[in-house]
Amino acid sequence: MEFFLRLLCCNRARALCLVLPALCLTLPVVAPALAQDAMVFDVLRDGDKIGEHRLEFEQLDGTLKVSVQTDMSVSFAFLTFFSYEHQRVERWNDGELESLAGMTNDDGKVYEVSIVRKEGHYSRTVNGTEEEIRGPVAVDSLWSRERLSAGKLFSAESDQVYLVSSNVLGWETIDARGGQIEAEHVKLTGQLDRDLWYGPEGELLKLRYETDEGETFEYVRR
Repeated sequence: MEFFLRLLCCNRARALCLVLPALCLTLPVVAPALAQDAMVFDVLRDGDKIGEHRLEFEQLDGTLKVSVQTDMSVSFAFLTFFSYEHQRVERWNDGELESLAGMTNDDGKVYEVSIVRKEGHYSRTVNGTEEEIRGPVAVDSLWSRERLSAGKLFSAESDQVYLVSSNVLGWETIDARGGQIEAEHVKLTGQLDRDLWYGPEGELLKLRYETDEGETFEYVRR
């Protein structure tokens, strides 16, 4: 593909945004032991593929670097009606997030977001506007089950902030990774509505949500 996708926004461009996307920057927080091969998701709109979400993992002297990239577009007859691009890098050290830096082009609306861990707090900057965040903090990077959290959720892709809760719905058989696989279903509700399915190792396998226009979007693990 950032735990960590905006479902309640009024226009389609914002509704398409994910943010794979995770959910957690709790201070302190345990970083998942998921440094591995790339995680790649097909992005589907009402069953039709419109893009790709990719996460790359790299260990560098004890630091876990997670690179996230999302590309989506909706076209018809050589005309592009919508495009969305997002890149970010998360860096984890000794189980705590050190920094996050990303850029989003949401159909022409550009966001530059950074989150930096300082002594006892985080500093979050969106398009040049900085704020200090103290206490429990979470961001919408959903690639690991271990990072799920509830409460106030800061977007890694825009200036949005959401209040969310989570419910575990149990294990189900889903289509992902080229076949059927058992996955744990987790539901996020509130100002962000997401259905998430995680594998036995806590890795994200599938994400689904609906827009205000009634369209269904899915991220399905290859």
